[in-house]
Amino acid sequence: MKMLKEQMEQDGTAGDLKDRITIEDVAAQAFVFFLAGFETSSTAMSFCLYELALNQELQDKARQNITDVMKQHSSITYEAVHEMKYIEMCINESMRKYPPITTLTRRVEKDYRVPDTDKVLQEGIMAAIPVYALHHDPEHFPNPEQFDPDRFTAEQEAKRHPFVYLPFGEGPRICIGLRFGMMQARIGLVYLLKHFRFTLAKDRMSVPLKITPSSTILTIDGGLWLNVEQL
Repeated sequence: MKMLKEQMEQDGTAGDLKDRITIEDVAAQAFVFFLAGFETSSTAMSFCLYELALNQELQDKARQNITDVMKQHSSITYEAVHEMKYIEMCINESMRKYPPITTLTRRVEKDYRVPDTDKVLQEGIMAAIPVYALHHDPEHFPNPEQFDPDRFTAEQEAKRHPFVYLPFGEGPRICIGLRFGMMQARIGLVYLLKHFRFTLAKDRMSVPLKITPSSTILTIDGGLWLNVEQL
């Protein structure tokens, strides 16, 4: 934001009006920073905690992963978090089942014929990529409604086409905040699972979840309600 503000101030003395950054441009970028840098990570953590609350054996396994790694480290460091592979697998699976952004759009750069068909994507059109549908396609993810972090072992990932899992997009337009967002979610879950046990508040939550239909980001209708027990 500081860089954008400084650029806007510099542009105030520029001669060419069309190249200036306006306050509307800065406000739009601030909205994207909030949406991409905070909202998607918190959403991924919420869905992951919901599934771990439903599946106590998986929650215990995730907590044990934290305990095992922390025996080798005096504090929760960057290196320690990277060693907690099962935590990463849980987050990946939650974003597979509940992708924060359910559809991506991309502008076609040049005419492209879809292999083995007579369909042509014409230059300039906007193509919609159905992320949610891909993530729930049983051809790629058997029993897609089951929460199974083991889908994201190195062996299982190697068996899948790399473009059927797209929580951050892919290619040159992949989300610039991918690593930051994943680290943010991993650190948050590590601290929470290390100190607390989560169970479902059955009087406040429905199973399966109800999703808010009008939200830009996949959102739980009525919010997430969990019981929290300090360990």
